[in-house]
This record gives sequence, C-alpha cells and structure tokens, in this order.
Amino acid sequence: MSPLAHHPQGESRPHRRLLDSLTSRAARLGSRDPESAAQEALKRSLLDPRSQSTIEYYFAEEVPEGATPPEWPLDRLFAWLHAVLHYVVREEQARAGFRREVPLAPGSGHRDPAPDPLAALIRHERQRILTHCIPRLGRDYRAVIEMRMQGRAYSEIAGRLRVNPNTVATWLSRGIRALARCIRHRAARSGGSSHA
Repeated sequence: MSPLAHHPQGESRPHRRLLDSLTSRAARLGSRDPESAAQEALKRSLLDPRSQSTIEYYFAEEVPEGATPPEWPLDRLFAWLHAVLHYVVREEQARAGFRREVPLAPGSGHRDPAPDPLAALIRHERQRILTHCIPRLGRDYRAVIEMRMQGRAYSEIAGRLRVNPNTVATWLSRGIRALARCIRHRAARSGGSSHA
C-alpha cells in the first residue's frame, strides 16, 4: 500500500490538494461527511495498482530519478477517482436512507481546484461504468437504482413497484454494493485501457 494512504499526517502538498478536490466534490454530491468520503474513495483507488502507481507518480512530493511514467495518464486517474467517489457517496446515502440533499451553496464548502474539463471526463467514465455494470444487476436492484438516479423519492419508487419504502432502501443498498463489486471486478480486468 502506498505511503500516502498510511501516513496522512505526512502527506505531500499535491496529495493534500487532491484530497481537497475530492472532498469538495463529495460535498457537492451530497455527502454528510465529505472528508471521510474522499479518504474512502482514495483508499479504494489505491487498491488498483494502475491507480496507485499514477497517484504516487503525480502526487508524491518528489518522484525518484529515472521513474517510469505510469500506465494511466493523469486525466484517466481523475476520471477514475471521481467515479469511485460517486459510488462511495451513493453507498453512504443508501446506508443512511436519506433523500437527495441539496448541494452546498457557493462558498460554504471546500473550493474545488479541479479544472472544468474534468467534469466531462467524469461523466464519460461514469457512463462507461454504468453501461457495463447496471445491466448485470437483478431486475429489482436495477429498477430502484435507475429511479433514484432520476431523482425519485423512496415513497414514489415504492408506489411504482408496489413495495414498502423499507424494501426500496434495502434493494438500493444491496444494488449499490453489487455495483461496487462489479466496478472493482471491471477495474481489475480492464488493464488500464480507456475503451475497456
């Protein structure tokens, strides 16, 4: 495991900026604990050797002389990190069972130093993940996740599916866990290809 993950108190300035960017985006996604969500997304990303080597190359205080550039370019890393963060926040929301939260007002949270073009990369990476993984879910899990992504309330989903709202929450939580497993499996098999 990367020393960046083991020693946050000794993290580099670039690493701190990366965490700040993830924290800001987690807050905008509606996380109740954006800093923890950012840390969890980074921890999960470091489990993938391609992500780990890219983070260590670009976000260490000093890169060893003669170090080989990583397999992933920086934009691919950002897209992956933010896609992982998206699912970390979704898992948090499913566990808590709360409704979609309004994003923080400008100036009320962390400033996001990430460039605007990153949003397009994030959307693209997330769409690829969803296109691959959602069809592999069970019918009920897929239905509740798709309706929640459309912004529908638990009670509305329950009415449409003719089930109890608690059942909706259970299916959503299990579906998100199944999605997370699919994403991890897909990342392990993708070999870093941007078209995997």
